Amino acid sequence: MRRGILAAGAAGALLLLAAGAAMIGGHSQNHVVAQAAPRPVASRAALTPSATALATTADRLPSSAPAPNAAPKAATVATPGPAVAGATARLSIARIGIRGVPIYDLGTDSRGTMLIAPGYAVTHYAFSAPFGGGNAVLYGHDDIEGNVFGRLYDLVVGDLIQLTVGAEIQTYRVTGHQIVAPTALSVLAPTSDSRLTIITCWPFNVDTKRWVVTAVKI
Repeated sequence: MRRGILAAGAAGALLLLAAGAAMIGGHSQNHVVAQAAPRPVASRAALTPSATALATTADRLPSSAPAPNAAPKAATVATPGPAVAGATARLSIARIGIRGVPIYDLGTDSRGTMLIAPGYAVTHYAFSAPFGGGNAVLYGHDDIEGNVFGRLYDLVVGDLIQLTVGAEIQTYRVTGHQIVAPTALSVLAPTSDSRLTIITCWPFNVDTKRWVVTAVKI
């Protein structure tokens, strides 16, 4: 998914995917990936939401116009390794080959555009809930920049997702998915339960909609 905007409405609805490149890949696609080292991430304290930041964030999920004649890329697998500078957690989803992928907390830039970690990495929207404390929003690329979520479409109800946060391992169970318009900011709204809302673009290399997976903490 390309550099775009995720938004929060005036009511404080949190938005999720913003910068980056096209993030979609159908499960029937074969991909090839170029890994990019994640850039240093600002501290969470520096990403504290403000009325100004939320008011200027666009009111749609980021768009991702694919490059002309872009070639499909094959999904790759990251394996656990040494701690990555700036990463706040790691994500593992056995069904789709994700193991120990670093997660970075990112907010918005000075124009209200949501930031996204480059390469084979996942972004936690810093203005959404902390892990295990509500609706924690994650997003990542699906068809470029490492396409970490190139197989997100293969998840089914009941699949398990694990987060490693410091010494704690949190487990979530997939409860479903939905395909929404880029303006469907409701997926970013706070919830009373502890869940993950995981977003990427859809369809592959077209990116006119968003694929959203929900998983509840168990």
